[in-house]
Amino acid sequence: MAAEPKAQPLILIVEDDPALSKMYAIKFQNSGFQVIVAHDGATGLSMAAQQHPDIVLLDMMLPKYSGIEFLEQLQQHSQQITIPIIALSNKTDQQDVDRAKKLGVREYLAKAMYTPEQVMQTVNKYLGDKAPQPVAQEPTVQAQQPNPSAPQQ
Repeated sequence: MAAEPKAQPLILIVEDDPALSKMYAIKFQNSGFQVIVAHDGATGLSMAAQQHPDIVLLDMMLPKYSGIEFLEQLQQHSQQITIPIIALSNKTDQQDVDRAKKLGVREYLAKAMYTPEQVMQTVNKYLGDKAPQPVAQEPTVQAQQPNPSAPQQ
């Protein structure tokens, strides 16, 4: 009897830049995640409350609730506080980083300093057993057909 497949982890990406949110959505989908995207803090907060994501990737400079306001509101909903939150922002002065971490951010990444692959690794680190496992690729072996016109030895 085969083991049941593990449920895909749900990531909420809260990012107001459409190009970045699309790039990260595709990256995470291709790596085995279910993805929901919010382009402002208010929508992100609503989605977090309704969808209960396994992890949140949060920009800090957002319309309709900044990242800090998002975190303050999320903290008021006690059942949501256990969601790991990774901040991904270009707003990286130490005061902002410290404030975000006090409000529950597990890791604060500077957008310009991390590749999408590094962001993925950070997310997987906080998901632990819920992280999707890479699908093993079957090696492709191409057998060569004998060439009938080649001289036989």
